[in-house]
Amino acid sequence: MEPKKTKDLKEAFLRSRTIDAELNEERKKKQREVQLLTLGSAGSGKSTFSKQLRVLYGDGFPEAERIKLRPNVYSNVRVAIKRLVRAMDKLGLQFEKEESKDLSENLVSVENGQHCYELCADDKLSLEETVAIRELWQDKGVQDAWEQRHLYHLAESAKYFLDNIDQISSETYVPSVQDILYIRLPTTAIEEHEFSVNGLTYRVIDVAGQKSQRKKWIHFFEGVTAVLFFTALSGFNELMDDDDKVNCLHDSLDLFRDLAYNKWLEQTDFILFLNKHDLFVEKLKTTSIKSCFPHYDGPNTPEDCTDFIQGEFLKRKPVKKTVYPHITCATDTNLMKTIISDVHNIIVDINLRRVALL
Repeated sequence: MEPKKTKDLKEAFLRSRTIDAELNEERKKKQREVQLLTLGSAGSGKSTFSKQLRVLYGDGFPEAERIKLRPNVYSNVRVAIKRLVRAMDKLGLQFEKEESKDLSENLVSVENGQHCYELCADDKLSLEETVAIRELWQDKGVQDAWEQRHLYHLAESAKYFLDNIDQISSETYVPSVQDILYIRLPTTAIEEHEFSVNGLTYRVIDVAGQKSQRKKWIHFFEGVTAVLFFTALSGFNELMDDDDKVNCLHDSLDLFRDLAYNKWLEQTDFILFLNKHDLFVEKLKTTSIKSCFPHYDGPNTPEDCTDFIQGEFLKRKPVKKTVYPHITCATDTNLMKTIISDVHNIIVDINLRRVALL
């Protein structure tokens, strides 16, 4: 009979091997799982980034899914034209044509704020509504309101949808993938998306960016591989939707600083997306960033201004905090494909370092 001591040693050895195998399997699983938390002010492009991941690595929004999103497109069209008309009164602008004024009075008044998108999401645009929207969008007074959109809040996608009103109002209209990327629908709840990218499982957590929602973010800080922080460069001369006394880019800088110094994210690397660069470049043709940064004394070129704003963000982090900046346009799939590939490489490196500490 085998001595009891020898039997106990064998059993202990087998238990040890089993535990080692389980730990090794858990480590491998952790190496294959990535949890990303997308943070930033409302309208900075967080949700658009998640959509791009779905386009590039998910199901790509099949037609059946895009058809379901038609009401969101109609909502964006209605909100856009209503906000433009309301802004005209605020800005003291007049309609070029008397008929336009009559058409505008037939529009239902909509309050600013996130719920207006839900209120405007009817099934489709009527012929009468389409004619009114088309005529109003072509009116010089409305166009003047568009040019002065920095004085109130209006989604930059408004022009995209209003320019395509005839196609959108068609009976056979099916939103394209590009249309889906341009849809503005404020995130009001926590959304999780899962994607498989080059052998890694990405869990992307998208949270609402409105000020009233930010206290809830802390519940998602634990176990995060990296924070993806989004800011809209084009917001340098815009006011926030939920606080029209605050400059969008100033709010984003303050928010970045608060997160970078948050004790629960002390060991978490950040990837900074300087987003909406295309809109930023267009604005710089007629507007100086001194409107946002009076102390800036450099040239008003896209390169110099982008470098300056990037520097403003990096000045607001702890010295030892690692931040990887990227200049992006989240609605540009070809550009985002390259950037997401770069981000993937960064995430792999971060994840390997994180797993090594387990």
